[in-house]
Amino acid sequence: MRVVWLGWEEIYTTRRVKEAAKAQGLELEACSVHDVSFNVEGGKANAFAFGRNLLESYDGLVVRTFYPYISESLTLARLFHDAGKVVIDESLTDEGYAVSKMHDHLVLAEHGIPTPRTWQVFNPRRVEELAEQLTYPCLLKGVHGARGEHVYIVQNGEQLQRRLWHYPYGELMLQEYLPAVEDYRVMVVGYRALPLMVSRKPPKGDFRTNYSLGARFTRRNLSEFPAFQSLAENAARALRREFTAVDIRLKGGQPLALEVNRQPDFEGFERATKFDVAAEAVRYICRRVEKNQRAAKR
Repeated sequence: MRVVWLGWEEIYTTRRVKEAAKAQGLELEACSVHDVSFNVEGGKANAFAFGRNLLESYDGLVVRTFYPYISESLTLARLFHDAGKVVIDESLTDEGYAVSKMHDHLVLAEHGIPTPRTWQVFNPRRVEELAEQLTYPCLLKGVHGARGEHVYIVQNGEQLQRRLWHYPYGELMLQEYLPAVEDYRVMVVGYRALPLMVSRKPPKGDFRTNYSLGARFTRRNLSEFPAFQSLAENAARALRREFTAVDIRLKGGQPLALEVNRQPDFEGFERATKFDVAAEAVRYICRRVEKNQRAAKR
C-alpha cells in the first residue's frame, strides 16, 4: 500500500505522519506541488514525482497543502480520483471547491452549526457603513490565512480603516470578538473526534491561541465538554474534512465553531495530550485505501 502525502516535508506534522506510516507498514511519500510534473500524451494525462508515474505507482493521495498552486493541487486530486484512487479529503473531487474561510462559514451556517458573526466585504462604502455599526473590539482575519497570520484585533472604526488600507478589499473578513481566557481545539479523524482535546491560552501580550505563536496548550478530556464532540464532528462532516482540527470558543455558555482547519499542524496537541494523532491518521488512511481496493475487486 502506497500513498502520496501532498504537504511540506519539513513541518512537524508531516514528519510524524511519516514515522507512523513506517511503523504501520504504509509506504508514504511526502512531496509538495513543486515536486510534481504533469503531461498529456496520447490523449492521456499523467502526473510524475520521485521518478515514477504517480497514478500507476500509488493507491491514494492525501492533500494537506494548496498554496500557492491551488489549481495544480486540485488537478492532481482529480487525476487520482479519475484513476480510481483514494483522495483525502473526499470533497476535493466531487463538488465545487473554494479555499476560503468565508466559504467555510457560509457552509457551516447552512448546516445549522453556530459560528461567530462574520462579514466579508468588497465595497469600500459598505465597509464604512459596517465600521459605524460594529461592536468593538472586533477581529480582522485573512480569508486565506493560517497559523495566526493576518489576524488582528481592532478597537474602533479608525483602526479598522487603517488596517484595511494595507489589504485589497475582500482579502480580510470581519468577525465578532468573543472575549475569553481560553478557547479549545478538538481533533477529528475520519469524522470522529479524538477522546482528548486541548484548551488554549494566548501568550502574554497577545490574543491569538496558535501554538506557533507561543500559546499554552493544556490537556483536557473531551467528556468534560459534552457539546464539543457533536459540534466538532458535525462541522467536519459539513465541510467534509476527514482530518481536521475544530477550534471552539464559548459565547454565553454556547460553543461556537471558530474554524475548521483544513491542514492542522498537531505538534502542540500531541505534546500536551501525549496522544498519538499521527498513528490515528495513518490508521484511517489505511482503512480508506483498503476499503477502496476491496470495492475495486467486486
